[in-house]
Amino acid sequence: MQLLTDWNGFLAELQNRWPSGTTVYLARDGRYTVMTTTDQSDGTLFRCKHTIRLEEAKAKLTSLGHTCRNGVWSTESDHQSMDELYIAAVAYRTEHKEPGLWVDVYNSAPSPSKVLAKLLDEFNSDGTLDHADNETFQKFASPNIVILNPQHIQSFLAQNQAHNAIDELVSDPE
Repeated sequence: MQLLTDWNGFLAELQNRWPSGTTVYLARDGRYTVMTTTDQSDGTLFRCKHTIRLEEAKAKLTSLGHTCRNGVWSTESDHQSMDELYIAAVAYRTEHKEPGLWVDVYNSAPSPSKVLAKLLDEFNSDGTLDHADNETFQKFASPNIVILNPQHIQSFLAQNQAHNAIDELVSDPE
């Protein structure tokens, strides 16, 4: 069984079930912080997805007596782990002052040609380009394709977590 609730509902459920505290797993999913915990006695998974910063959520949960760890409880129906995603980005020249940037996510490693083909398919289907303009686009736009594998993504996340920890120490030297 799974309970998806808002921030206030999540906090209330934690306090009702575990007034002395429990372990809550925290992770980022885009602009959201995902918080999960599970009740081992009945197998219920509690999940909250909220725009609160991860550090703020951790501070609030800790102040209520809960232990926070990195991670997410999931069910088999949940989305794919960040550990298995590839992010592809295409930077390109435009006829405007600003450059263009197109970003997509894949479940497996895409080739640069697959990434460019998907960009062109999207641009053709939404009217950004005419089908005859694919060659012209490649010549004029000089697309630069970057593909981040799961190790790259995890490395960036680790660097950001280290920087955030340093920032917290500097701004709150307790």
